[in-house]
Amino acid sequence: MKRRFLSLVLACLLVFSLAACGFNANPDPTETEDPSQIPVTMLFAMELSHFEKLVEDTYPNIDLQVERNTRATIDGESERRLRTGHGTDIITTTMPTGDVVNYAMDLSALEFASLYQAGISQTLLIGGRTMFLPLPGQYYGYIYNKTMAQAAGITEAPANTADLMAMLDAAAASGMGFGPDGTMFALESSDLTTVSSYLIGTQVPDFLGKAAGVLWRDDLKRRQGTFAEGLAGCLDLAGAMVEKGYLKPIGLFNKQGNAVPVQERMLDGTMLLTYSSVQFLDILNEASDYEFAMFPFLSETDNHPWTIAAPTAYLGLNADLQEPGHEAVLEAAKKVLSLLSTPEGQAAFISDIGASQSYLAADVPVPVEIPEGLADCINTGYIYNIQFPAKLLNYFGRSMVSALSGETTIEEALSNVDHYFLEGDESVEYDETLIGVAAGDMIYENYNTRREETGIGNLVADAIREMTGADMAFANGGSIRGSFYEGSIFGSDLDVVCPYGNTLVVLEVKGHVIQEMLANGITTLIQDNGIPGGRFLNVSGLCYSFRAPTDTAPAELLEITMPDGSPFDESQSYKIAVTSYMAGANGYLDNNGDGYTMLNVFSDTAPLAEDVSLVEETDKTLGDALQYYFQAHNGEAILAKPEGRIKVVSGNG
Repeated sequence: MKRRFLSLVLACLLVFSLAACGFNANPDPTETEDPSQIPVTMLFAMELSHFEKLVEDTYPNIDLQVERNTRATIDGESERRLRTGHGTDIITTTMPTGDVVNYAMDLSALEFASLYQAGISQTLLIGGRTMFLPLPGQYYGYIYNKTMAQAAGITEAPANTADLMAMLDAAAASGMGFGPDGTMFALESSDLTTVSSYLIGTQVPDFLGKAAGVLWRDDLKRRQGTFAEGLAGCLDLAGAMVEKGYLKPIGLFNKQGNAVPVQERMLDGTMLLTYSSVQFLDILNEASDYEFAMFPFLSETDNHPWTIAAPTAYLGLNADLQEPGHEAVLEAAKKVLSLLSTPEGQAAFISDIGASQSYLAADVPVPVEIPEGLADCINTGYIYNIQFPAKLLNYFGRSMVSALSGETTIEEALSNVDHYFLEGDESVEYDETLIGVAAGDMIYENYNTRREETGIGNLVADAIREMTGADMAFANGGSIRGSFYEGSIFGSDLDVVCPYGNTLVVLEVKGHVIQEMLANGITTLIQDNGIPGGRFLNVSGLCYSFRAPTDTAPAELLEITMPDGSPFDESQSYKIAVTSYMAGANGYLDNNGDGYTMLNVFSDTAPLAEDVSLVEETDKTLGDALQYYFQAHNGEAILAKPEGRIKVVSGNG
């Protein structure tokens, strides 16, 4: 297995910590409520209440602990934890062909591994071994506002790409289906894997699904082919949409922060078209008076259309559980996967995630109606499964977005992908530069930086304040996406904890502006999807308290004080450090800027802020601030903890 080289002392500390914790992400084993229960940990992007209940009802001595993480980062976080020795007991990945395989246990000899459909099982074999099990999955295609399309004179779903463009043209001419930015189409999920699956999917009807495409894919597996030979036209359709203004590259992936809020815009009629799953179609139709419908990937000529199918994710077992001393957790984790591999387990998972298909060989009723537009593809076998390593898909997606944005040409982008695929590219591999040392774990989990004070949130805010020299610093919780673990901190860790490229700015503001900021930060603690919004403020240089929201009352800002307890002066001027994102660099449309319009010094689509002036624009990111902080404290092991900067009062108190 791949492991970083740590000093002997740090390695010993890490082994002791893992032995004490039983591979639980919680470093304090005394916090386990019932010592007779065996905790089994995993990451997932959704709440699994039905499956958790089934596990714990079936095996009362097993405590399945599911930590929620964002779908866009779950692969990188799973692998990173495994690399640093903090992996969960059950491994979650959306592409079981990357380096995560190096940390997974061989499941081939376990009976439940043989219970899945032969078609998917064969594609998952790695060196002839079964390492991962497919979760129930989704069929994917285009979703469009059928009500608006009909009002624009389009009575039938598009049959080819020319029809698709004609539908967009007709809606645009009728003044329907687009927002203030002109966008009519975006991907419902803006992670790079989804970007890649969409762009590759456009090539299926006319190439990848035909004999020539199959041969190309086989050559590619043998490293005898190139992406440039097979996918030179993968941006033709998306590029035509960009040229007409119907699609903006930010609608595919925005490395600076928020992408387009597709669900909100589909529901309010300001977006005509999206790429997503059958599950998302059901969500839209249940929540809107509009009628939404679905159609598959289309041909440019008369070839049969195709749909894409993919498991929601894949689950494996952490190979470290085979080490002596972890027999009980290993057996418990096996029981969880064994239960998953029954019709009852599949049904519970389907109830949790709204899947439209199961990959179990036994019959599993799926209470999801397949839309007419995709049913023909499914019934006739025109279903394409994408099988590329996760890192390669991410690199491909990022390269294609760069080409669509005009940062490079499609030829250069595909050449870069080929270089990475055939030779590897150090610029996108893990940065092994030693940055510093953490004296303990500083954990991001269950979106905690979006609702309460945390050690990792305090560290980021302190780093910003120290590097900029501001009186106060603020880091919105959505900008923090990972943990620091005890031991060595490397350059790649900075990219995971703070992945966005927004730069830091110093502003001079009146105290009442800070009050408005803090009040805005607590407005999205409760949302319909159960995930708190990213605008919550982690702070350095002041303290505040607020009353938690309830079902009937919003959160309420209660008090602001200075760190020494002295009063906060609303009329005084302070120098504060925030990201350019909060200050309007990306504008405030479509939830960009997290609602911090009271800080706007950049956007010309919103009023400029009052009592706010720009002091300094730096070219430094949050990651740069963390690197500065660790290096400024060189030789000192860093550990930030909650210390009372943010106090949460019960909403009923």
